[in-house]
Amino acid sequence: MDDVFERERARKERSAEEREEALVRKACLSKNRYGSRDDAEEAARACAAHGAPRLHCYRCPHCGGWHLTSKDGR
Repeated sequence: MDDVFERERARKERSAEEREEALVRKACLSKNRYGSRDDAEEAARACAAHGAPRLHCYRCPHCGGWHLTSKDGR
């Protein structure tokens, strides 16, 4: 029976790792990264000048860089 419990524990661990990788891909790796808040805000202004909806910047908890989002951080 120990094998069954070990296999289930390993399966759950792999599943959690896959979910975390998918989250990082979606939340960070698929987005443009800016080195500073000023750079991100400048990019948001440039997008607005070309008719994009208002964008907000936020510090990424995964890479420490800055990304843009259409969601208001409030």
